[in-house]
Amino acid sequence: MPFEYQTDGAAIYLQSFATIRAEADLARFAPDDEPIAVRMIHAAGMVDLAAHVAISPTFS
Repeated sequence: MPFEYQTDGAAIYLQSFATIRAEADLARFAPDDEPIAVRMIHAAGMVDLAAHVAISPTFS
């Protein structure tokens, strides 16, 4: 049985962020802060990082 792999870099990138948004608990982040948290999670490759992210009110 052959496997089908996604080889389109842009599609992989979009799916990666969609997976983060689906699996990480982002509810506590303000709308302006959510993309920052998502980017940090993406860079670390750890959806559970969201619980440890603190964003200063004057940061974003």
